[in-house]
Order: sequence, then C-alpha cells, then structure tokens
Amino acid sequence: MRDIVVLGAGDFGKEVAWLIEEINQATPTYNLLGYLDDDERKIGQSYVGYPCLGPISQLRELSQTRRVVAVVAMQDGDVRKRVVDMFPDFDDWETLVHPTVKIASTSKLGKGCVFCARGILSVDSVVDDFCVFNFAVTIGHDCIVEKYVSIMSGSTISGRVVIGEGAYLATHSVVIPNKKIGKRAKVGAGSVVIRNVKDDASVMGVPAKVLRF
Repeated sequence: MRDIVVLGAGDFGKEVAWLIEEINQATPTYNLLGYLDDDERKIGQSYVGYPCLGPISQLRELSQTRRVVAVVAMQDGDVRKRVVDMFPDFDDWETLVHPTVKIASTSKLGKGCVFCARGILSVDSVVDDFCVFNFAVTIGHDCIVEKYVSIMSGSTISGRVVIGEGAYLATHSVVIPNKKIGKRAKVGAGSVVIRNVKDDASVMGVPAKVLRF
C-alpha cells in the first residue's frame, strides 16, 4: 500500500478521494493520508472521512520523512500547474485511473493525471502530464492532449483532435474529428466544436462560436 495525499480539499478533491476508494476496492493500492490545502479554514477539518492535514507546502516535509505519492485534485489547469511548479524536486506524482476506464494498449497516459469513472481512451492517442478527465469522458483515436488539460463530465473528443496545454472543456462538450483546441482555450458546457479554436479563445454554443465580451 502506497501512502498518498490529495492536494486540494475542494469538491473535486472529495471526488478524487472517492476515486481512490474505488481503486482500492478493485485492488488495494493506496493508504490515503488526507488532503493538503492552503485554505486555513479547511485545515483540521474532515472531508468525506479524510482530514485536511495542512497547507500544500507541507508536501515537501511529508516527502522528506516518508515515501509518499501525491495527486493534484484541482480542475483548473492553471492552478494545477502552479501547484506542480512549487515542487521542482518532487516527482512522485500519481496517475489515478478508475477501474471502469478503458485505455487502449497503444495509447499513453502521462504522470499526475486523473481519469474518473466510465472514461475511454481509444487507440493511438497520447495524453501528456497532469490532465483531468471527469466522469464519462471519451477520447477518440489518434488524439493528442497536452499538459494540464481539463475535460469535464460527459464530453466526447472525436478522432485526431489536438487539445492544447491548459485548455478547459466544460461538461458535455463535443469536438468533431480533426480539429484543434488552442492552448488555454475554454469550451462552454454543451458546446459542439466544428472549427479550430485559437489559443486563449472562449467558445460556446451549437455550433461553438467565439464569445465576445
């Protein structure tokens, strides 16, 4: 059993704790020590049965005194990146995959990723580090998903799609084949992307169009 800490005691942190429980039910793997979170109001509190042990910086001390792995349970890719960058000498980032997820043998999933229940990663696709796929996300064949991408529940990514670093696709997003989602782009809930999305753009609708502010 490996000791593990969850960085982030928010709503997604609770879901990640549940994911760890589900993994353990299938194959006993982790001893969940609890959460680390910088919100002082959470420290000392318990969330779905696990304590918030201290601030995120405490990972450094924990890793010096015992062998511990960690996962960043924050849906915002920019926030995940800031947290990871806090620990340049720490490399025990754990990838968590729910037992119901289907991953093709010819596909690759990077370190520090979270893949929640009922997901699919089809053939010849590459997912880079620190990506989050919430419940029932489908990634088609020959896709490239760069670092710190977040794809929320029920989204479908068709074949040969490229998703740039830090992009965020909200619940029930759909991307048709051979499209590119730019770096840090945001796709609104229920949107259908039929054209390439530029870096830093926000799109929404059916079909998805650029939002003007």
